[in-house]
Amino acid sequence: MGKGTDKNIKKIIRDKMKKYKIKPQIRISHLYNQGEDPSATPQGDRRNSHSFSSIRTVSEPKAKNLLLIIVLLLLFVSGCGRKMDPTLEDYLQPEPAQNMALTASYDKIVISWSYPEKNKSKLSSFLLERENAGQIKSLGYFDNQTNSYEDKDFALGETYKYRLFAINKKGIYSKPIQTSITTKKLPEVENIQYKITEEGVMLSWQAIDSVMYNIYLINQKGEKLKRGSTDKNFFHDRITFSTLSSFISSQENITNTAYLQPSAFSLQPPYLTYLISPYVSEGRAYIEGTGRELKILLDELIPSKPEEVFWAINENGVYISWKEVPEKWIKGYKVYRKTAIDSDFILIGETMSPLFFDVEYNINNLNSAVFYKISSQGPSKESEPVKIKVEVIHG
Repeated sequence: MGKGTDKNIKKIIRDKMKKYKIKPQIRISHLYNQGEDPSATPQGDRRNSHSFSSIRTVSEPKAKNLLLIIVLLLLFVSGCGRKMDPTLEDYLQPEPAQNMALTASYDKIVISWSYPEKNKSKLSSFLLERENAGQIKSLGYFDNQTNSYEDKDFALGETYKYRLFAINKKGIYSKPIQTSITTKKLPEVENIQYKITEEGVMLSWQAIDSVMYNIYLINQKGEKLKRGSTDKNFFHDRITFSTLSSFISSQENITNTAYLQPSAFSLQPPYLTYLISPYVSEGRAYIEGTGRELKILLDELIPSKPEEVFWAINENGVYISWKEVPEKWIKGYKVYRKTAIDSDFILIGETMSPLFFDVEYNINNLNSAVFYKISSQGPSKESEPVKIKVEVIHG
């Protein structure tokens, strides 16, 4: 197709605009919205006196007819081996956002949504609005990469409806996507108990019907690290030393941990902080209560004493092994040694495995008895040690 055809298409569009009495200076976007600048900061409730449906400056049939003509012309042009004119495609109404969800806690309502990645470049912004008790409030315009918003201006016991519009670069609004939530105060978590087990910590509490519970650990930054959820009145948190290692800065400075209160300079022993919070999930609305904390001293996580120790000696050294302790959260084992010239036991090594090889002494240089002490190492304290005596009897 040549330039003459382009002129004919433009003439057809002008004729149709004249037929439907549309002034040339009026943008086609006015068929869908008020023609406001979507990049402008909203002032107050911009749509209080209107419904959330798009406002049109011409009648619905006329708008549909004109759009149909434009689409047919675009198809005609593309059928002649030419690409669709991108400036005409931009005047089509954008598709709405997807997967709008609401999550409420005691201090905020989080609104989240998604939009097809391939179409984000066609958008200029999103507009989020909230309705409560018949009042509509604009929460603002957000760029096309934003996918969530925190609303902290709300009251418990109220119903809030949120609506989101996608706006393309020509200022055309999509149909709104909307959902609502009724905020409410959930019951407190009462009578929390705990028990140290071989696999971790068993938590229990007084449960309420129709309520589920989230279990968190709180780190040194105050961040909640979710450990799991349950609809029961108990939760077994299976932990390993690697779970705890992020809360312990070093073996030499054990008090500098994530759960040290009130400060890192305190002489109090470190502890774990759990948070158990109730929640309910209703459709796309999620409500979570404040919850209650439980603090457990790390000193209480004391592993079992090593047992069934076996030793052997040869020309290479002293070989010592023992039965692995059942606790999954130990750091490892410590091995101490005391000779005839030592006043007390001296730490000679640490191991993750239940075995140790001492190369300092062997069958040729062990002239007097050597004593060994082995203990399991917990996150803060060691177990009761097991002691053995190694000696070579020369005949």
